[in-house]
Amino acid sequence: MFKFSKRKLTIINTIILIIILISAGSILTKYFNIQKKQVNSNFVLKTVNLAPINTTDAEKMDNSQYRSNNWRIKISKIHLDAPIIEGTEKEILRKAVGHFESSSIWNGNVALAAHNRGYKYNYFAEIKKLELGDIIIYQTEYGERKYEVVRNEIIEETDLSCIQNTKENKLTLITCEENKREYRRCIQASQI
Repeated sequence: MFKFSKRKLTIINTIILIIILISAGSILTKYFNIQKKQVNSNFVLKTVNLAPINTTDAEKMDNSQYRSNNWRIKISKIHLDAPIIEGTEKEILRKAVGHFESSSIWNGNVALAAHNRGYKYNYFAEIKKLELGDIIIYQTEYGERKYEVVRNEIIEETDLSCIQNTKENKLTLITCEENKREYRRCIQASQI
């Protein structure tokens, strides 16, 4: 058939090898980009506290229940949109933002608590970044209110004055202060 010199055969074989490597590289790049997108989408789901892809049926039901909960707190600055449940017991704070039962739900001082690290749902992980003037949206069956941050301080664990009822409409957020067991982070916001 064709007679090629050794040099020409080496060149042809090299070209074919380069084409195969380029093709394989292209295929691998597409594969890894797809894998990367799937990893990123799982990360986004976890970031906004939705169920990851491989959850049990019980977890899916549990998560859908809290996603459909109309009692919520939203803070766009820290990308928070979280369900609220009555009470501040450990089992409640493991899955939602808890409402201090001694505080108001609508008028007066609404006091809420959540974890900021160490658990599956750390809804208040970023509240330390809130600054005066930042907006918080509080949503209930009574309606929706906007609040403006007026205080971001560290208080003693025993200081419960911040959750006492007030005549003016306030929203109080409480979480642990990192590596300081005897202190809490307290954010207070006034209705605007």
